[in-house]
Amino acid sequence: MGETLKGLLVVEKFFERTPGGPVLVGSKCEVCRRVWFPKKKVCPTCFRNDTMVVHPLARYGEIVTYSISHMSHIGIPTPYAFGYVYLPDDDITIYTLFKDWQPAEAKLFIGQQLELCYDVFREDPWGNRIIGYMYRCLGTRSHIGEHGRQ
Repeated sequence: MGETLKGLLVVEKFFERTPGGPVLVGSKCEVCRRVWFPKKKVCPTCFRNDTMVVHPLARYGEIVTYSISHMSHIGIPTPYAFGYVYLPDDDITIYTLFKDWQPAEAKLFIGQQLELCYDVFREDPWGNRIIGYMYRCLGTRSHIGEHGRQ
């Protein structure tokens, strides 16, 4: 990113604050090893409330499904791309906005490799910059093989 982002975090509980900036976190059960996002106090698998620890989410993932919106009721400039990303290191799928997704025909496809990033995605009614997590598209469709995978 280069510059330090200044603004409000979209949902404070999604992040841990560090000297280097926000880190996207979920929780991980120390017994069953499952990762959850957003953070959970009780493990939905083990049903225990003393096994969850804060867990930084994976930086890399791949698109499971996506869409492009040309209308925004929450103030995000349009068009914007969003969808679900599978994080193989954590074995979870999360919802996200996409960054660096244009041209869509070349960059948005199932299996597209992504990298976690943080950016301003809108301003609130008082002009405050709202910072959120996003996953940045890496590569283009021209770099994929015949089976659709990079």
